[in-house]
Parts: sequence; structure tokens; C-alpha cells
Amino acid sequence: MASVLNVDTISGKTTADQVTVNVGAATQHIQAGLSKMFAAFDGGAASMFDSLNVASETDNGAGDYTFNFTNNFNANNQYASPMSVALADSGKPGSYTNGQVTTSIRVLPARSTSGVNVDVGYVSISCMGDLA
Repeated sequence: MASVLNVDTISGKTTADQVTVNVGAATQHIQAGLSKMFAAFDGGAASMFDSLNVASETDNGAGDYTFNFTNNFNANNQYASPMSVALADSGKPGSYTNGQVTTSIRVLPARSTSGVNVDVGYVSISCMGDLA
């Protein structure tokens, strides 16, 4: 029989934001593994499908976007930003950032075979780390 835990709040016993999960020999802090920002957007139309902790998005040009956070991160370059793209005509999917600061992240998700940034129809990004 499976156990079910139904609660409204989980708080660390010693420090409120330090809740750990032990999986075998590995220990992970729950807070560090939670997504603190995500965006799903249409790069061609520069429009957002859905987001979390995104105050605004700036279209810097073809295939170049900046996401400004509602709540800032604790430190520059200290959070992950995996991205996924669905490409129709680009032979070189990109998945990299061009600057992470506490207030925003700039991303360039796809390039053409000649290395030029291109807009793509669906892009998603997620960042994890500590908020300020």
C-alpha cells in the first residue's frame, strides 16, 4: 500500500528553506531543484504562451531574446538555463545564453546552417537556483 502525504507547507526543521531529500546515498535540497523561472514562447511572433517569474521579454533581433525576472536571482551566472527548440529550417539548434545576470537572462536558441541566429516557433527555457 502506498503512503500519501497531504500538506499545505513544508518547512525545514532547523532552517526554513533547507528541506532535504535522501535518495540512496545522494542528498538534495528541495529548494535548489525547483524551477524559479520558465518561459514558453513563440520566437517568430515574440509572444509568450506561458511563464513563471518573467516580468517582460525583449526581442533583441532574430533569434535573440532577453527575459527580465520578476524576482531576481541571488548571483550572476549561478543558475541553469536548459532550453528546447523545435526547428523547421535550422540545421544548427542553439541552446546557449549570452549573459546571465541577477535581473535577466539573454538567450539565442537557434542558428541557421550559416551560423545566423533565427527565430523559431516554439522555445522553452527554465532556470533553477537561489532567488535573492
